[in-house]
Amino acid sequence: MKYKTTGERHKTVTKAIGRFIVKDLRPFSIVSNEGFKDMVEQLDPRYQLPSRTYFAETVIPNMYQECRADVISSLKDVPVALTTDGWTSRATQSYVTITTSHVTEDWNLKSFVLQTRELPESHTGVNIAQVLTDAISEWGLNKNPPLVTDNAANMEVAAREAGCIPHIGCYAHTLNLAAQRGLKVNSVSRILARVRRVVSFFHRSTTAAALLKEKTKQQGLKNVKLLQDVPTRWNSACDMLKRFLELQPAIYAALVAKEIRSNVNDISTLSEADITIAEDIVSCLLPLKAITTVLCTEKMPTVSIILPLQRKLLTSVLVSTEMDSDVIKQMKKAMASDLESRYSNKQEFLQECTALDPRFKVSCVNAEQQHEVYHRLAVEAANMKPRLVSVKVEPTTSTTTVADDLPALPVMLPDMESADAQSDVKPVDDVTTTSTKITSDLTTQSSCASGGLASILGDVVFIKEEMLPKKSNLEQAIFEIDVFKGHALIPMSEDPLVWWKEHHWQFPLLSQLARKRLCIPATSVPSERVFSTAGDIVTAQRAALNPEVVDMLIFLKKNMA
Repeated sequence: MKYKTTGERHKTVTKAIGRFIVKDLRPFSIVSNEGFKDMVEQLDPRYQLPSRTYFAETVIPNMYQECRADVISSLKDVPVALTTDGWTSRATQSYVTITTSHVTEDWNLKSFVLQTRELPESHTGVNIAQVLTDAISEWGLNKNPPLVTDNAANMEVAAREAGCIPHIGCYAHTLNLAAQRGLKVNSVSRILARVRRVVSFFHRSTTAAALLKEKTKQQGLKNVKLLQDVPTRWNSACDMLKRFLELQPAIYAALVAKEIRSNVNDISTLSEADITIAEDIVSCLLPLKAITTVLCTEKMPTVSIILPLQRKLLTSVLVSTEMDSDVIKQMKKAMASDLESRYSNKQEFLQECTALDPRFKVSCVNAEQQHEVYHRLAVEAANMKPRLVSVKVEPTTSTTTVADDLPALPVMLPDMESADAQSDVKPVDDVTTTSTKITSDLTTQSSCASGGLASILGDVVFIKEEMLPKKSNLEQAIFEIDVFKGHALIPMSEDPLVWWKEHHWQFPLLSQLARKRLCIPATSVPSERVFSTAGDIVTAQRAALNPEVVDMLIFLKKNMA
């Protein structure tokens, strides 16, 4: 006897299959495949497998609505940052993806893929701005969220029209633009063109490829293939050169072999001087490649690392030395010139974000600017709304059990996790003193009290709020800045959010500003990563998928627990 379709067991199995379709990027048609149906029959003969239409029109939409509600709940009243980018599917449908990132209550960086919506109109700044504006409204996000995109002009317009403040250019894209400038230096582009011609030859000719493999083995080199560069990705040029240099002896041996010699009239290996230049080019590009790799592979590097990376590149990596050849000097100058022109109108904002990162603070700005950066942070932090929490301060004198049971006094402090932590609170010494005195007085009175609870706690009930000295928000923020400055920098390998999680109770205002700023990613990689997922969903066999289904499948793949 089959399960009822309204029964819990049938619903559970059906939802599990829906999760399988989403998580493993399987087509809906899989439920119609004979092998899949046989497997389900063997696993649970009483389960009646629904049709592919049911999964496409009921199961997946229901899962989407459920997950969507969870995402909206998670983003309610939370400072978020956005990233966005566009891509085109195999069916030549144009989409725009929007992602969010925010710092959770327990100081974890969390990101969501909000939507991947079709945009058949031209990707002008105004059209993209409308998509952003609609998304901010639809998902109930805070107004004027920061936006991270590539450096295209239409994205600048989109950010301005949508009121996304500030608009930060993706640092990975910024490095790409700088590296492309370096690769356009005449001597460099000439070397690349010659290497590209050799690589293309071995990719076109199966005979040449087989011969290269044989020569590679004979010379004891690693059995790897030549790599072809992609014009839009500078790091692929670095990879192409590096691989070419690794296989250069085998390449030369293959090109002079009689089997293919007649086909390589217009192809020649590099001279010794060219090989030296190629090696220098790779050495020059490797630091940029390492930075790009870190930006793209870390869970989510935040905007606070942009200035330190800029400083490292402009004051060290791209500074010419006496050992550099003229070609490398020209290359470094071109890349440095491009980088120097970036973020000029975002310096103050980036300085503040870096200052909130306990790995850097104000180490990336000169002494004259450090005070200004901290002052701006204090003013900004003073605009944060403090949280009211209850803090029970232990008295310094011995007390009886009656004093231990006294109710906590409401003070403007963040959550504290232990009595030990509470005793270390510095911003509210006056409050601690007042509270301790009250507790001690009541403890003394308790030894002779005979009028019940009212006579013991009566004084507490009638203490007026004015008796507890208060700081203005700006005074509190300045105090917190001073305390923050007193903490030593943490190692570069540590997570700044873990530090804030452990110390946020000391900074009720500044920690909120840190939560708001450190959620901003340094790159638009979160949006770009969606493209690979989308490519696995909108395959050649599924090119006719409805855009709404594409949106739901990507959303569930990226956000469903």
